[in-house]
Amino acid sequence: MFLGIDWGGTYIKACLVDARGKIREKFFYSSRDLTSQSSFCENIKFILARVGRRKVQGVGIGAPGIVDPQKGFIYYLPNVPGWERYPLKKKLENILKLPGLVENDANVFALAEFAFGAGKGAKSLIFLTLGTGLGGAVIVDGKLLEGRTSAAELGHVPVSLKGIRCGCGGRGCIETFVGNNYLLKKYRKLKPGTNIEEVADIFKLAMKGEKEALLLWKEFSYALGMFLAGMVNVFNPERVIFGGGVAGAFRIFKPLVQQTIQRQAMWPQAKSVKLLKAKIKFAGIVGAAVLAKQRLMQ
Repeated sequence: MFLGIDWGGTYIKACLVDARGKIREKFFYSSRDLTSQSSFCENIKFILARVGRRKVQGVGIGAPGIVDPQKGFIYYLPNVPGWERYPLKKKLENILKLPGLVENDANVFALAEFAFGAGKGAKSLIFLTLGTGLGGAVIVDGKLLEGRTSAAELGHVPVSLKGIRCGCGGRGCIETFVGNNYLLKKYRKLKPGTNIEEVADIFKLAMKGEKEALLLWKEFSYALGMFLAGMVNVFNPERVIFGGGVAGAFRIFKPLVQQTIQRQAMWPQAKSVKLLKAKIKFAGIVGAAVLAKQRLMQ
């Protein structure tokens, strides 16, 4: 067994996963309740005690930010303050007495979808996790694009010369146009006095034909499509796969995103790319466990 942890800006999801990628037990927590390093590590220790530590061979973590995957070192997490320059792998292994592996969260999502889901059978892919922010991962010729630190930080590609400040410290990143927090703020401006708290509710309203919700998704789709047109030109992927909470609105944003890519990207690249929704439930967790298994078997 392996413990896989999907560390989002809103929720932390931990699951016990067997060697075949099957989830055995699940534990969900609010990220706001585990903001300190000590509470995060102690919570993992608590989970291990509940499931039986002897069952677990290693812990894999998908972290939402810039990490050194070889050292398991967190440089910073744009949407989770207080985690600058933290040696998470070293701390975890000292506390748990188990191997700990740390990767960017979008990369572990990509590992799961590439092995078992919507990316299976393809060689060149772009993965996007649409949630609190925008995570990205790229697979080229069957291999995850990696660098010394987290590569493919697609959410922090600038798309506006005078955009708002992003959690990464820059301005005008695509994340500031399509992230969960941005969508909620935009909707509240379009419809003052609303009590909407979840992006899923805006999707439901759009499906019912509400004009403010439809306008929000139209703007979202155009921004995402223009951004992806550039990514299609650069990487020439066979597929673009969408996961994360905001991807629940896939059927409403897919048509306009696709139209925008076809209109904006170079036609040979645009002609062949397919837009797909992620298939693996809890892909971030399964991918984190796959990460632990792969690295421990090397």
